[in-house]
Amino acid sequence: MAGIQIDGVNNKIDFDDDADTSISSATDDTLVVEVGGNTLATVTATSVTINDGVVITTADNTDTLTLTSTDADAGNGPNLRLYRNSGSPANSDLLGNIEFEGKNNNSEDVVYGAIEAQISDLSDGAEHGSVFFKSIISGTLQERFRLNDTSVVFNEGSIDSDFRVESDDVTHMLFVDAGNDAVCIGNSDLNPSTSSTATHAVFKNGGSKLEISASNNTSLAVNRVNSEGTAVELRQAGGLRGSISVAGATAAFNTSSDYRLKENVSYDWDATTRLKQLKPARFKWISDDTNTLVDGFLAHEAKTVVPESVIGEKDAVDENGDVDPQQIDQSKLVPLLVKTVQELEARIKTLEDA
Repeated sequence: MAGIQIDGVNNKIDFDDDADTSISSATDDTLVVEVGGNTLATVTATSVTINDGVVITTADNTDTLTLTSTDADAGNGPNLRLYRNSGSPANSDLLGNIEFEGKNNNSEDVVYGAIEAQISDLSDGAEHGSVFFKSIISGTLQERFRLNDTSVVFNEGSIDSDFRVESDDVTHMLFVDAGNDAVCIGNSDLNPSTSSTATHAVFKNGGSKLEISASNNTSLAVNRVNSEGTAVELRQAGGLRGSISVAGATAAFNTSSDYRLKENVSYDWDATTRLKQLKPARFKWISDDTNTLVDGFLAHEAKTVVPESVIGEKDAVDENGDVDPQQIDQSKLVPLLVKTVQELEARIKTLEDA
């Protein structure tokens, strides 16, 4: 090897005999670094262009790469730019990838996390991009959430990844339980009706209900501001079935009774005989520690007289073997009471006329 050779004519310094590893300056204010016949880097007064991968190594925890800007303008700072200079860009093109890599306990290199960006829509004037955040789960790099033009999406790949938002005092202020298709507020407990914790709510997809639980507080508050009218609507298959309305200092619980919803209307039926079959009772609730006597009906007995007043089946239990109680809507007994009073009034009038 002849050693370093200086070519003054071509402004070039060769470092080997075949002159394929060199530094040259064929153009004013430009340096070109060539290794093995390949251009590795081009340096100008304002930029450094590297044509292949760069590895920066440090043996300690000091900063490996620092970008510094001395511009005094508040709007300017160090910028790191990943630029894909494609001659034929297309939607879904990957624009860049930042990987966080380390070793496992078998001394294998593993990517533990990554950030990727891609073109979603390259239409001029309507461009959209997406950014993906990934981490490794059970040995596989998985997308955890993404940012796109219209939304932030978590668990796009249905990988059973929960989402949790913590407040100052509550660890699960908002919690999405991916595996159970549920949204919780205030807690991660999926059964607030049996929980002894503070206020929280659960909506279960496919569970057909929203459950709200409160400890010594109001469970649900509905406020209609300024005007009188409906505060809550109750619907079935989109059709209005009932409502709770407010007026002045009162509230009304309403159910549909429009004549246009009815057929086979009859006013000639015996209410008194049916009313006499009802069995009003006095009893104590087992769960009432005060042992207060109250008036009411046993649901299964009332159902034999006014079936529409009761829902549920006698002696039913839920999936846990607990009592699934029958429920009674005592307002359904009012027409029977009114008709009976009318029949009794007619009998009294007949007796008086006699």
